[in-house]
Amino acid sequence: MQRTVTDRYLPPDREAFVAAEPPTGRLIVIAPTRAACETIELALRLRIPTILEKQHGQEIRELAAAGKGFGIVAGTGTGKTLSIRPIAETILGTGVLKTGVVNREREATPETPSWNVIVVTTGIARRWFQDGDILPSDTLVVDEIHQTSAELELCLALGKRVGCRFIWLSATVDPTFYARYLNAAAVLETSAFDPSKAADVKIVRKDPRTFLDDRFLQAVVKERRGVGMFLPTRAGVEEAAELVGDRFPRINSAFYHGGEPIRVIRPFLEGEEKKPYFLAMTAAGQSALNVQGLDTVVIDDTRFSNVIERGKNVLTRVHLGANEILQMAGRVHGRVAGGRVFILSDRDIHFSSLRPTAPEFQLAGDSERVAMTCADLGVAADQLELPVPLDRVAYRKAVTLLERRGIIENGRLSRYGKSVEAMPVDRPWAELLVNADDELIPYLAVMSSIESLHRMTREERDLSGVIVPGSDNLTAYNLYAEAYAHCGYIGEVYGLPRHLFDESIEGWAEQRGVLVKAIEDAALATASIYRALGMELPTKMVNARDHIYRKFAELLAQYMPFDLVINEQTADGTEARVSKTSVAGSWGAIAGDLRYFADRSGIPRAAIEGTQIPIELIYRYATRGKVEVVYDARRKHGPLVLKRSLDYFGFELESELETVEEFPPELATEARHVLAEALARNEARHFAVKKNREAIEDIREAYKRSGGETKRLGMPELTALYEQQLAHVSSMNEFQSARLGVDVDSFIPVKVREKLDRLPDQVTIRDRDVEIDYDVEERDGERRGVARLRLPEKVARTLTAAEIPDLDRPVRFVVLRGQRGAVRADTLEDLQERLAQPWSPDEVEETQDDRSMLSHAESEVRRIAGEFRQHRRGGDHRHGARHGSRGGPRPGGRGRGGSKEGGRARGPGRSSDPRRRRRGR
Repeated sequence: MQRTVTDRYLPPDREAFVAAEPPTGRLIVIAPTRAACETIELALRLRIPTILEKQHGQEIRELAAAGKGFGIVAGTGTGKTLSIRPIAETILGTGVLKTGVVNREREATPETPSWNVIVVTTGIARRWFQDGDILPSDTLVVDEIHQTSAELELCLALGKRVGCRFIWLSATVDPTFYARYLNAAAVLETSAFDPSKAADVKIVRKDPRTFLDDRFLQAVVKERRGVGMFLPTRAGVEEAAELVGDRFPRINSAFYHGGEPIRVIRPFLEGEEKKPYFLAMTAAGQSALNVQGLDTVVIDDTRFSNVIERGKNVLTRVHLGANEILQMAGRVHGRVAGGRVFILSDRDIHFSSLRPTAPEFQLAGDSERVAMTCADLGVAADQLELPVPLDRVAYRKAVTLLERRGIIENGRLSRYGKSVEAMPVDRPWAELLVNADDELIPYLAVMSSIESLHRMTREERDLSGVIVPGSDNLTAYNLYAEAYAHCGYIGEVYGLPRHLFDESIEGWAEQRGVLVKAIEDAALATASIYRALGMELPTKMVNARDHIYRKFAELLAQYMPFDLVINEQTADGTEARVSKTSVAGSWGAIAGDLRYFADRSGIPRAAIEGTQIPIELIYRYATRGKVEVVYDARRKHGPLVLKRSLDYFGFELESELETVEEFPPELATEARHVLAEALARNEARHFAVKKNREAIEDIREAYKRSGGETKRLGMPELTALYEQQLAHVSSMNEFQSARLGVDVDSFIPVKVREKLDRLPDQVTIRDRDVEIDYDVEERDGERRGVARLRLPEKVARTLTAAEIPDLDRPVRFVVLRGQRGAVRADTLEDLQERLAQPWSPDEVEETQDDRSMLSHAESEVRRIAGEFRQHRRGGDHRHGARHGSRGGPRPGGRGRGGSKEGGRARGPGRSSDPRRRRRGR
């Protein structure tokens, strides 16, 4: 039985909330974090003279009074957050601001309708939009708009859909995009930069550890410097702080990252820490923290960014952008006399030439969030004016997944989907919480509140006595339960019950190697889950043992809302290793979060952390697939078979094949269609395949030469043609003897053929014959013929527009690069720009029909390039060979034998067998 879920972050009485809307509308302030909410709430009570007020105070009030949207781009220390108060007073026409905050720890209350200024986080704002609580008369103030996230970008699109007015605040960023996208009447820019305090900036080709040598640290002590070092990882900041503290005890050394509570560096923020000091920070401190006495900044020119690659968030190591460097250096540059900035980089950076750039958006990698939001609103994704183009392939896959799971029905959230959406956790955990019994709720509430065991613990950790073998999730729960048992109690925060921890939590966490902030965040999230379910927070947390592991594994096996890996392969055959920090084994089934990262060569890899599921549970909840008719070209005798499979969430656990000679009456139509498809793909063992090949190629070439005026003969058309001729076939014997033909004259009239034959096959460029590939482009619903010049790469790199021949149709370009793939472009400028890149672009997703219409030369190059990319990525050949002997479950629809392809990808004259290489020498 599904649970009833209440969204505690929505106004309890929506009608009362809407009815209380003041004539001016409310001011809805959208903040990036809970901490930012508190800062804004404080700023709304203060009147402090600021640089921004001095330079633009009158303009801000005039724009606010005129009902116009506008932006403020202001450096740290200028007072942009404090400007929200005069904006609110001007818009609301009153100095009496009734302010309230709704975030993860402060839910909506019956007093919420009386507020005229409401501060919410991005996730809460998105929920309010979906519920219709934000009205066109409201003004949206977006603080720190440069801190992009999928939730924020959805809020921007939803605000535009409602018709709200936007006022936005940002640190260092190029405001051009926001000004256009949010219809800003003006953008006010200001900074606290003092030219007389410009910092001494140096680019140093050293890594952070090498840079922190005795010479630098001795200078820090001698000059009594306050040093802030920005590093990309939490391990890096901890190591740097430890290194400095061990070698130079006279330097007050500390670190801060997202896993630490802000109180650990409170002395640095309040000016109590004496110089010399050294504070290592991740990017969490680049714009949000004002460290008192800071006069030296060291910047590691490295960050880890989520790059969207074919719908996957791939964590990739890249250089810092101009915005990040300017923000980090801006802590001292132009603000502190005698300031120094060191940028540790392997590239040449001209700091004085750096200018703010446009923001990097995150929404493209969260298609499932977009799909659920659109379904809740009852709109299509293309009806939202998103700030970044949506990955439509990934979006369609997300919708299909949610429909299969019963969350979306007929384009809207189902009743089940609404319960899942109302839970304050990610969709997979929400599904488990909605379906679990009371015994599992404490465990699920905590596990869903912890990002991962890896991110909960340090590299040096002690898990003795808490490990649940095979489950990272339950091990993480046990850590929380032990922390609560040793250091916790039930208390209240903002009038809401929560697990709280006394000062002894610091010592316990140090001993275990656990991040205190992870425990505190889990306590906050757990409390919100219990309130959503209408249950009382437990006063006792019992450690998870075998009984709970079995119940949790069975719940997972029954619903399987997570990513699933079996024998280190996903359902689509991607290799996915178990994370190094996981307590789960490498083999068998593992359910959890699949994360993608780029290795040192830039190749995407997948890793998983989660809970192992016994194989007997997998088989218990597997389902019998419907009987399929399949044509297997590898079977010389009896290639047409009936396939009965046992499937489990995309995996084919086992299958039975039965050779078909006489077509079963109920499957005869399907059998003829399968045979027709096999013929169209040139896979069927039938004399017509060879006999018709030339005619088919002539018809397809004529279609391309005519610019689409003759009949098309792609895969669908050819399949339909063969299927029509097989209409009376009811057995394989009849199929083998059937006369199947392709009549060229029915597709290409003789006069048209003669005209098309007169078109040139080649042109001469620089005394070289260049092949012409005719093609048909379909864009914006229009079809037109083009001529694609197949250029040698050496010629293409230096070709000029004057050397391009005039033809009877638009000219396009292609360069075939063998194992590096094909480079296509519409213009010569675009072609030469792409050729300058180190690698050819990966092929876009193509249908079988798209591939069938390619020229023979390009088809061959794409085949070679595909095999080469597969080989570079560690390909399926190694994985398939390793698993082949185990006979375990395998991804559905995936063939074996990849080792042959892997060898072929090595190129001519090179063998994968070391013995053959020795004989060759």
